[in-house]
Amino acid sequence: MRDRHLHVVLSTIFAVRGGIPRFNQMLCLALDRLAPQLGLQVTVVSQDDTEEDYRRAGSPWRHLRLVPGRGPLRLAIGTLGRCMRQRPDLMLIGLMGMSPVGVLCRPWVRGGFGFVAHGLDIWDETRASRIACGRRARFVLAVSNYTAQSVHDTVGLAKERIQLLPNTLDPGFHSQPVEQTGESQGPPELLTVSRLTAQESMKGVDHTIRAFAEIGRKHPDARYRIVGEGSDKPRLQELARSLGIGERVIFEEGLSDDELARRYRDCSLFVMPSGQEGFGIVFLEAMRFGKPCIGGDAGGTPDVIIDGETGFLVPFADVAALESALDRLLGDTALRRRFGLAGGRRLEQRFVFERYQERVGEILQDFLPPR
Repeated sequence: MRDRHLHVVLSTIFAVRGGIPRFNQMLCLALDRLAPQLGLQVTVVSQDDTEEDYRRAGSPWRHLRLVPGRGPLRLAIGTLGRCMRQRPDLMLIGLMGMSPVGVLCRPWVRGGFGFVAHGLDIWDETRASRIACGRRARFVLAVSNYTAQSVHDTVGLAKERIQLLPNTLDPGFHSQPVEQTGESQGPPELLTVSRLTAQESMKGVDHTIRAFAEIGRKHPDARYRIVGEGSDKPRLQELARSLGIGERVIFEEGLSDDELARRYRDCSLFVMPSGQEGFGIVFLEAMRFGKPCIGGDAGGTPDVIIDGETGFLVPFADVAALESALDRLLGDTALRRRFGLAGGRRLEQRFVFERYQERVGEILQDFLPPR
């Protein structure tokens, strides 16, 4: 019985940090573990990664072959040549914006191609050519129900062609069991982990700073820690200073994985009231440490946070609602613990890597041609 060939075409895996690279790392790890049992030969082409990036990441795959794409044009030409020579059984593309590669190679791919839909890559895509190419996909993997609906509305694909594949955490993510996590012995602390670019102002960090300033009199010892970097950071720092809380709002960036894990472990609650989140993997990271979460009642966040059970959902830009949610959690240790434990159980039930890997296998079995 012959092996089947899967070509995976991604933007970046190890070269930079971020939500999409992390998703791609987990996707490749799942494929690496599934390859022997599904009889797969998997070629991964990355637009931005080099062999050195792969080595720096610890050469984590046993069954996958990495091919550096060396930029968009060389990636397209090289992938076309490989498909013409190898005639793969299926192609999976990491973003709809890269779907022209799938259309280009389609005549030499037995089972057609699919792409992954994260969120902003769908909402912000205005190029008619990319949308037309996305419409040629045989299937789509959407990270949340909201993103799945966005694909249906934007691209016009039938809902039965859209498969749900929620984000997950690295199986080796630093943590103690959820039931054993606690808070630091210092003052209560809010935590946000996010990119701080002007293009992503919908994360709601500025609204959190304003709400934190309002509850300052009631919780004078509380601090707000913001981990992230980007072009909007100076504006946010100035906002905190102008509201008289500059010394209580702590900005950090460039943390190691161990340092970031400590921030999650020591915080009292996690907050990111985004108005447009494809999924929000940082909520899973907080839940792994048994932390209650406050998120925006928009986008894919309601797929992760259950309002009133694992945290609170607030309308985007509603500073009063955010202030009320922060006040309730900062003022009630038992509620924080209850929400945190419930979040940990939800993570174990729905978002652990084993379930993610199982779901990837189910999808591949549905769309791979028979041997």
